[in-house]
Amino acid sequence: MKIEKIDHVAILVKDLNKAEKFFSDLFEMKFSKLGEVEEVDARSMMESSGIEILEPLTPDGPTAKTLERRGEGLTLISLKVPNLDEAMAEMKARGIRLVAERHEDVRLAIYHPKDTYGVMIELIEYDAEHPLLNAMRK
Repeated sequence: MKIEKIDHVAILVKDLNKAEKFFSDLFEMKFSKLGEVEEVDARSMMESSGIEILEPLTPDGPTAKTLERRGEGLTLISLKVPNLDEAMAEMKARGIRLVAERHEDVRLAIYHPKDTYGVMIELIEYDAEHPLLNAMRK
């Protein structure tokens, strides 16, 4: 499978606002709210450099359980692929479990960390620039 680049990395945190302040103060980052991602039960913000921070939406969902079990830290790496359908077929052929997928504004598929050495892998496809960056600039 061909990977074009690392799209972004996600850091799981207990308190989104506290983490935003920390990273903003330390690295002069400016985060934009991405909102809620119901597929993984999380709320997130992203910085244009490709740093995403996310917190659980509910206290008993999968993201909260991951946070409880593993603590705060790097939780996901997003990889840009030229053809999501081909990439998904390869992941399926290798027995890597699909956690969530979306085919609306941004086409992506997220895979189970137990099958990928402890880090969720997100495969994402878009043409030129990430569509979320355009929304963040407005």
